[in-house]
Amino acid sequence: MTVSAPWTGGRNRRRSQAVSPRLAVGRWFWVAVLVSLAISFTPWAQVLLYPFKLFTTWVHESSHALMTVLVGGRVQSIVIEPDTSGLTQSLLPAGRVARGLVASAGYLGAAIVGCLLMASTRVEKWAHGILQGIGVCLLLTLVLWIRNPFGAVVVLAWGVALIMLGRRGVANAVRFLLSLLAIQVALNAVYDIRVLFLIRRGHSDAATMAQLFLLPAWVWATAWMVVSVALLSATLWTTGGRR
Repeated sequence: MTVSAPWTGGRNRRRSQAVSPRLAVGRWFWVAVLVSLAISFTPWAQVLLYPFKLFTTWVHESSHALMTVLVGGRVQSIVIEPDTSGLTQSLLPAGRVARGLVASAGYLGAAIVGCLLMASTRVEKWAHGILQGIGVCLLLTLVLWIRNPFGAVVVLAWGVALIMLGRRGVANAVRFLLSLLAIQVALNAVYDIRVLFLIRRGHSDAATMAQLFLLPAWVWATAWMVVSVALLSATLWTTGGRR
């Protein structure tokens, strides 16, 4: 063990009291976690978290759309409804694999985006750029794919807000919002899958997979749940645990 001699100089004192940028960013991440948990136990949770549910719906539907493009299909429209449901209509190649990839992309894509946002909160200098980049993506999907008035208003509002905050927002506010978005998208990506276990009849991504590959819908819902939880746990372990 090395014992350093005592020093009372002002410069070293300031160094000992300073908080490293990475630790400061980590604190905002855990503040966002606590705020999310606190809000979830209030009577106003549905109202306060409603915008974030709509944002997660946009991520989900955009994941369908992106995979559609990647497999060589064409996106016709994205609709986001006031009840936080969404629908992506597209023209896809006839193969089962391509259609299965698109069907799976919604829930898994939201989980991946949530985990990537969580990981990005570790890098302080990226926060402003990430918010602006998300805002640009929102506006791009608005132009290309969003086709209902409610969805257009939601995507436009989020897009403008994130771009403005990314350009002019106070550093701490930007870190907090990025952390809150990360937590909400990651948790909603896992939480929303539970609905698939309650749908007995009707259209769903899991039902589409059941039609394509014969295994029942609950098997696909379970698989997506396991993968999403594993991704979330791994991200928390590798990023949150080292903050």
